[in-house]
Amino acid sequence: MPYASADGAKLHYEVSGEGSDTLLLIMGLGGHASEWGEAFLAPLRQRFRVVCMDNRGIGRSETEHASWSMRDMANDACAVLDAVGAVKAHVLGISMGGMITQTLGLEHPERVRRLILMSTSFGGAESVGPEPAAIALFALGPLVPLAEQRRQTLRTITAPGFAEQNPELVERLVQDRVATPTKGRVFKAQLEAILQSDRSQRVTQLHAPTLVIHGTHDSLIPVDNGKLLAARIAGAELLLLPHCGHMPHVEQPVQLTQGILRFLLAG
Repeated sequence: MPYASADGAKLHYEVSGEGSDTLLLIMGLGGHASEWGEAFLAPLRQRFRVVCMDNRGIGRSETEHASWSMRDMANDACAVLDAVGAVKAHVLGISMGGMITQTLGLEHPERVRRLILMSTSFGGAESVGPEPAAIALFALGPLVPLAEQRRQTLRTITAPGFAEQNPELVERLVQDRVATPTKGRVFKAQLEAILQSDRSQRVTQLHAPTLVIHGTHDSLIPVDNGKLLAARIAGAELLLLPHCGHMPHVEQPVQLTQGILRFLLAG
């Protein structure tokens, strides 16, 4: 089982795919590398060497620290790239993973080829906060069983009607998280790192070709964040997915991978 080492962290990752270029995938708040889904990964593996990593403290990754920053997690991504022998890579991050990806592009621009920022924001006071229903998810306490917390989360952050129309898929995601829960202390540390990070002015310094992807019905990180982010990065492309929520890789994997491959293979 492959691992990379960073400051106080043991980072699990998996490599698959046929391509010569590397595509690193970075998950969001509380998310596990195993949750990307085969429908999303399969088309990417046909053209790229795909590296899926568990952020520190998540899944099979470990850390000795109680708190950390977005910069720490960007350094973790570099450690994984070092471990797989990738001097440079395309990097895709979703939600918090998109924030890590922005930080990676700012702190280590020599390591990135193209950036894909999905369902994310630049943070800080200029970003647009979650809708009330999404905010309420953070108030779910320990008296609510983990499975029900996950169901409520998926019903809320996906587009209206998606969970009801895809009950088997949603239940599989629920049971996957129950089987490998995210530690409370890790979720807290990740959330604190998000709240303390602000790239609103620095993203103008991103020079790698960038694709910003956002669902039009994202209640957790509303779509205006994607529009603001794309407008602030010189030359960035913006791909809006109609009737899609916070999880395009789950909700619209075919449309999503088509857009990603078009962007990555453009030059």
